[in-house]
Amino acid sequence: MKLARWLIAIAAGLLLGQVLGALHLPAAAMVGPMVAGAVMALAGGNMRVPASFGWMGQGVAGCLIALNLDAAALEQTLAIWPVVLVFVVLTFGVACLAGLVASDWTGLGREVTLWGFLPGMMSTVIAVAHERGLDSRMIALIQILRLMLVVASMVVVAMVVSGPAMSNGAGDEATWQSTAIVLLLCAVGTAAARWLPVIPAAASLVPLSLATALTLFGLDLAIPGWLVSLAIGLQVGLRFTPELLRRGVTALPGVVAACLLLILLCGASGVALSWIAGVSVMSGMLATVPGSIDSIAILAIGSGADVAFVMTLQTIRLFAVVIFGPLIATGLAGMLRRRDERRGRI
Repeated sequence: MKLARWLIAIAAGLLLGQVLGALHLPAAAMVGPMVAGAVMALAGGNMRVPASFGWMGQGVAGCLIALNLDAAALEQTLAIWPVVLVFVVLTFGVACLAGLVASDWTGLGREVTLWGFLPGMMSTVIAVAHERGLDSRMIALIQILRLMLVVASMVVVAMVVSGPAMSNGAGDEATWQSTAIVLLLCAVGTAAARWLPVIPAAASLVPLSLATALTLFGLDLAIPGWLVSLAIGLQVGLRFTPELLRRGVTALPGVVAACLLLILLCGASGVALSWIAGVSVMSGMLATVPGSIDSIAILAIGSGADVAFVMTLQTIRLFAVVIFGPLIATGLAGMLRRRDERRGRI
């Protein structure tokens, strides 16, 4: 029975991805399985995504990024590193602001919403929050909801700004040898994520680095479209379970509103970034919106954005979240709690 549910989800996701692709929807290979997975999860499919599957998906995204990086564009991006750092910090600050606003609108604890709006490393954020005794299920709901809203909004923006979807570097030209190499790189990334937790986002960054090195040595890599669809889109949708919705049904309107506020503010900063850095509006927006690095990569590639520029900012922010995110979320919540206590004594 469980196998049948998985086969239905896979078939429905691939079919929907093909339909959306025929309509030139950006990131159709990810959106189709994501929608199918969400429908299956909400219908009570009870299909849990193993951690190793999630890591493999991040590895596929890392390889896909490597195939679309341009050395000249990357060098140009690094030349404006002060601007890059300013906007990375700005996105971080806007995410914290959205977390505080969500707390006021929903009545949830500030520390829970701050952790829920940390921009990146969703699986790591949820795991660390659980270890610290926070409401990890509510944090998971906020993280997953934010990710799905970011993907949906950026798909709409891409359709308006960039027009028809472009090739994402995955397709029928992939041979079984190339697919085997990609899967091997993903397995290495999964092993690194499991056994070398000191490496931030090892599941995606290790395959990205190895794939980049292989392409520099002249090895032609290609990823079949079905692998992109299943590895990245399906796992996101399957996390949106009825249990999560039941847990946060009363807080859902406030969380959605705060997520939309976050996307709007980050989008505005992305437009400013595009003007300052001299890149396209789509590149600026994708560089600043707080989605997962794998989903943003697919959107950047499919919309014709500057992949090197977008991934540079997303990767820097990813490291910032890993290093400073938990400290800032806990410290800010504690500072505000002490302030409220002082006001209560006055």
